[in-house]
Amino acid sequence: MNEVSKRFEQLVKTTYRKFLDQGTILPERTPDGIQVGDALIKSDGPYKDIVKQGKVIWSTVSLNTVAIKLANLVAWNEDTNLQKEIFTLDQKYSKYFVDSKIYLDNYHRAINNNDDIRADILWTRYQDAKERAIILKDQAEHLARF
Repeated sequence: MNEVSKRFEQLVKTTYRKFLDQGTILPERTPDGIQVGDALIKSDGPYKDIVKQGKVIWSTVSLNTVAIKLANLVAWNEDTNLQKEIFTLDQKYSKYFVDSKIYLDNYHRAINNNDDIRADILWTRYQDAKERAIILKDQAEHLARF
C-alpha cells in the first residue's frame, strides 16, 4: 500500500470516528435498504420506513434527511420527543406537498375547460399549499441537521 492510500484510509477512519463521537452513525447501503447502526431505512416508492429488529418504528417518511436523522435517533435510542417532532413536520410537509400537486393538476384542468373562476381559486390554493410545504420542509430539515 502506498503512502497516499495509507493517508486516505487514516483520514476516513478519523472522520468516521468524529461522526461517531458526535452521535452520528453514517448510513451504509445494503441489499435490504440503508443501514444506520441497527436501524434500517427501507424505501417504499417515494416514502421510507424506519425498521429496527424487524419492527417498523416510523413509516411513510418523505424527506431523506429526516429518514437518516430518525434512523440515527432510533439506532441510539435517543430523544423520542425530537423523533416525534421531526416525524410530525415531515408528515405535514408531505400532506401539503401532495395537496399542492393536486391543486396544480386541477388548475390545469380548469384552464383547459375555460373555467377561469375555478382556475383562480385552485391557483390560490396551490400557492398556499406550496408555500406551506416549503416552510415545513425547511423546519423539518433544520431539526434533522447533524
